[in-house]
Amino acid sequence: MKNLHLMRSIAIDALFIALFVLFTFVPYLGYIQVGPISIQIMHLFVLIGACIFGWKKGLFYGFIFGLTSLIKASMYPGTIDFAFLNPFVSVLPRALFGLIAGLVFDLVKKHTNIVKFSIVAPFLCFAFTCLHTVLTMSCLYVFGVLDPFHITASLGLSNVLNNEAFLALISTAAAVNMLVESAIAFVIVLPAYLAIRQIKFVKEIDDNKFKVVRA
Repeated sequence: MKNLHLMRSIAIDALFIALFVLFTFVPYLGYIQVGPISIQIMHLFVLIGACIFGWKKGLFYGFIFGLTSLIKASMYPGTIDFAFLNPFVSVLPRALFGLIAGLVFDLVKKHTNIVKFSIVAPFLCFAFTCLHTVLTMSCLYVFGVLDPFHITASLGLSNVLNNEAFLALISTAAAVNMLVESAIAFVIVLPAYLAIRQIKFVKEIDDNKFKVVRA
């Protein structure tokens, strides 16, 4: 039984990783480039995973999200994504995003049932997506602009990341992205969560996280 549970868990992880890879590297699927702005929906998979499985999967899927964005940035350095060549800007905030989302989802489930959770979840997803942008921009400033580990300098990006016009552009783009991506999360994550929850294996895991056992 334990081995079956482990195999199912590995299969789910493999599915999520495949989705991250597919949506990252197929053009205009996971990242929709509009001029210098890149609207992405990758955060949805992190939120869905964290919502269903909790903080461990949230952390893992957030790490995978960050890793794929780092690889993408290295492949397309000509876009604004070159700012994410720094792993402290691409990977760290995404991992923290998944971890925090998973911890909060777990906490809320312990004090509620599926009906109440379904009401609260969209608003949490909206807030978490805003948090994702705040974490990313904070890491960009701390590890990119301030550059305590000299990664920006070693990548030859000091002049760009210290340019006021560039910082204004990326801040404006982040604000627009945050609103769009938060709205998408508000609408999409709950229906996806409820649909995936119909799978018996997933429902068994999810039911154990709620305080009240439902029919």
